[in-house]
Order: sequence, then C-alpha cells, then structure tokens
Amino acid sequence: MALAPLVDALQREIVELANEQFETEPLRCLFAVRFSKERARHYTAQMTFYVMNRRDCWGHVQGAAPLDVKRLIWEHEGEELMGDRTQGKKDHIALAAEEGQIFGLTADGFAAMRPTDTAQACFWAWIHLAKSRPWLQALAASTVPEMTNSDAIIRGGGTARRMATRWEADLNIPIRKQVSHAEHLQADMSHASMLFKVAEQHVRTEYDRELVLRGARETLAINRVFRGQLAAMLEELPL
Repeated sequence: MALAPLVDALQREIVELANEQFETEPLRCLFAVRFSKERARHYTAQMTFYVMNRRDCWGHVQGAAPLDVKRLIWEHEGEELMGDRTQGKKDHIALAAEEGQIFGLTADGFAAMRPTDTAQACFWAWIHLAKSRPWLQALAASTVPEMTNSDAIIRGGGTARRMATRWEADLNIPIRKQVSHAEHLQADMSHASMLFKVAEQHVRTEYDRELVLRGARETLAINRVFRGQLAAMLEELPL
C-alpha cells in the first residue's frame, strides 16, 4: 500500500475504533449513571488520579520517541502540566481540583482519597504500555484516550461533552462553570490530532501501522475496564 493511502486508512480505522468505544457496555453504563453531589465528588477524585497517570505515561512515551515527536509531546504536556500562563489558564490537575470544589471536595478530602483497586490496576497497565512497547505503539496508547474526548472525532460528543451534559442535567451546573470539562472540550480537539501528525511522518510500513492499531486497541481495552468500574462505583453511592 502506498504511503498516503496507508496513513489515510489508518486514520479512518483509529477514528472508528474510538467511536465504537462508546457503543460498549462499560461506557453505556457510565453515561447512564445519574449524578448526585456525592457521586460527582468521587468521580472527580478518580478522574484526577487518571489525569495524574496520563502525565506519567506521556513522560515515558516522550523519553522513547524521536526528536520531532518529543517536541510535539512537549507542546502538549506543557499546557497539561503548567497551564497557559499567557492566558492565565491553570494546569489540568488544578482545574480538576477546582471543579471538585463545586461539590465540596476540599484539598484535605481529596488527600484522604485513593484510587480504587481497579483504577490503580488500570493505571499500572497504562504505564506498562508507555514503558515497554515500541514508541509508535506507546504513542497510540497515550493519544487515543485523548481522542475519546474530542467532539471533532467522536460522533455525538466525546467523554467530556457527555459527562458535562449529564452534570448540567442532573446537578443544574452549566457547562461553562464545569472548569475542567470546559477546558477539555477545547484542549483535546488539538491534542487528539497529534497521532495523525506523527503518522504522516513516521508510519512507513504495514508493521508501523500494526503497531499503532495494537496500541489503540490495548489502551481502549484498559479504558473499558476503567470506565466500567467507575460506573459500578458510582452506582453504589447515594443518589
């Protein structure tokens, strides 16, 4: 297969995999959950741990990637870790903590929380992909979860959009006041396209294509476990 058709076909396959994720039982269950403030507190805490794990994974991916890809990741991670100081935007962990304050999740309250056992196992699995797989596969494993947040890629809206809409309906909190969700609705549009930019330069063979697809499938499998256990955790909490 010639290079351009190879990359074009790969992009279509990745987009379809990301969209199919939302038809799976774990994600259907998660977006069917009704929210109380108690449930929102626990969800926000677990998602903050998730964001922290993303930072760890991207560090490992960057270390193994070629120089041009290192630069792309650096641009991506600068905003995630430091925010945008020119626009007064906070980093994404600080935004998650600020969003939690809406539901009474204080700094002390968050400090007392821990990832669920299943979440922690998923975080280790994502670290394993980032550290032990060829860099193209590891890059796909860290990029595809960002794609699932992108309204430009996911038909019917990505994870952040769907959850923000759920909170607006259940908790009467306008999306613009959900600071972390609102930021991800913007940031992940550009972050999600990183894999496609890299593929244009570095996917040269059928083997390269298979590495990317393998990373996408593996990370989506972990994601299904993570989202499914979130749904189960939330259903056990008071409504």
